[in-house]
Amino acid sequence: MFKTLTIGGKEVALAANAATPFRFKQVFKKDLFYVLGDEKRAQENGVETVMQLAFIMAKQAEKTDMNQLNEDGFVSWLEEFEPMAFVDSAEDILNAYMENTVSTSTP
Repeated sequence: MFKTLTIGGKEVALAANAATPFRFKQVFKKDLFYVLGDEKRAQENGVETVMQLAFIMAKQAEKTDMNQLNEDGFVSWLEEFEPMAFVDSAEDILNAYMENTVSTSTP
């Protein structure tokens, strides 16, 4: 899945695929499915998780060497955005990821 969103007035290309949860865990040491799958955890880590997910998806879209990503790079990337950018775009970012997880097969 490839999608371009406007986050804080900035166009950001996002890509999601089967490697997205793996890359998320590789960089942030958290299981994406675990965090998103529990409503309480999702509320506790909401915006932070959305920012981290957007970072992974943006770097996948840029075809960045994913083995070079780290939290310092994440913070540098965040500095490109206005403070409330991810609060305003959280739903769009999550929808962009979740579109990738919808199955088209029938049981």
